[in-house]
Amino acid sequence: MEVQRLETFVAVAQSSTLAEAADRLGYARSTVTSHLQGLERALGASLLERGASVNRLTKAGARLLEYATDILDKVAQAQAAVTAAAEDRPSSLSIGATASLCTYRLPSFLRTLRRLMPNLETQVFVGSVAELRDQVGRGELSAALVNSATVPAAANRPAGEGDRRHLWTDRVVLVGAPELVARPQRLLVTAPGCVYRDIAEKEALPRLGRVQVQQVGSVDGVKSSVLGGMGVGVMPAIAVGPQLESGQLVEMPLSQLSPVMTELIWNAEVTPAHVIPHLQRLRPPQPLPSTRPRASRVTRVTSGHAS
Repeated sequence: MEVQRLETFVAVAQSSTLAEAADRLGYARSTVTSHLQGLERALGASLLERGASVNRLTKAGARLLEYATDILDKVAQAQAAVTAAAEDRPSSLSIGATASLCTYRLPSFLRTLRRLMPNLETQVFVGSVAELRDQVGRGELSAALVNSATVPAAANRPAGEGDRRHLWTDRVVLVGAPELVARPQRLLVTAPGCVYRDIAEKEALPRLGRVQVQQVGSVDGVKSSVLGGMGVGVMPAIAVGPQLESGQLVEMPLSQLSPVMTELIWNAEVTPAHVIPHLQRLRPPQPLPSTRPRASRVTRVTSGHAS
């Protein structure tokens, strides 16, 4: 089996249509079809259900996907190891992240990097979104995880940031203790410059009426203060999932708040050349078309897709 055909198959499995996969790969649709047909001939099995309006894997296709992802990861690991050995220097990456991402997203991201590049050394620095963007642009950091209410348009991207990948979209909630949400007296907020502070002030506060605004620092500070009965607060749903499920906290029935996007940005001039292909393969979490019902939640970023 050719690696290129496996890459095409994985992209198709992660896309709704062949056209979407072709656009993602930068191929003509006929090339995608040719790669799939060649793979099916080599394996003697059909990989996609024919006639479906969206891509759906057959049982054989779903089985191949389990192996194809591992094979491509191993190939990428081999390429990185060989390149690092040829350059005769250790692989290292300085990564920045906001305080909230350090708690809720960075651990899984670092596990993915370690799986893809076992010998990669990482150093993590914490800062605000503005600080991290500036540091990546100046080359003081190789890469950074930053979040915003929207992904910046290409025209507004600061020069020198190299490339980027959108990795997560998190639902944002306004929560409080059950006895407080009916008549909230205080809105607890993070520090200025935090995306959750902006959403709290611009979207939640106008809907709450006359309440006191109190700054309590980070997302963890808001969560702890809300759990302590000090007021209501805006935070990512991932931060309070267990508390919402147990009924310890409840979500206030306001209109939907803006989701928060998290992207990885990096500076190609200071990021090791053999690391960049791994970063470029990272993709947002997406349910994979298969013969089984689609998963409703993903928790781990992986190369090529997130799962």
